Amino acid sequence: MSSDPADLPLDELDEAILQQVRDVSDIVDPPPPDLDDRALFAIGLEAMEFEVARLQEDVTAAGARVSANTRAVTFEADSLTIMATISAVGEGHSRIEGWLAPPGPRRVDLRSTGHDGPSRRVFAEPSGRFVFERVPSGVTQFVVRVEPHGLMVVTSLLLL
Repeated sequence: MSSDPADLPLDELDEAILQQVRDVSDIVDPPPPDLDDRALFAIGLEAMEFEVARLQEDVTAAGARVSANTRAVTFEADSLTIMATISAVGEGHSRIEGWLAPPGPRRVDLRSTGHDGPSRRVFAEPSGRFVFERVPSGVTQFVVRVEPHGLMVVTSLLLL
């Protein structure tokens, strides 16, 4: 048997020290209050085969013609780029106008923790343009079917 204390089972003093470390961690760097909801939302995808489109740009728009409550985001994957303009339309809601590149009449689903019920679904125009009206605040994610029975592109999470 080893005489190294690291090989011995934890005792009451070890447990007390670990509890103090947990308490300090909860005070100094607590987890976000919605961490559980975000984790469940992220793993709730039905499709197992998908490509992740990562957020490449998230810019709050500014200028004479643009409201201060407008953001432009871009997600990129190998097979698809998703660009969207997000505009506040009243307290707790946004309008999302997006474009797919390459363009095409694809199905676009919007998953959102702020929305009761299943995902919202629209079909992009042949130009790749799509719109979601009155999207509630919360964690949001785009899911785009690239081929009729094939790959799905899923964006990383976006907080509205």
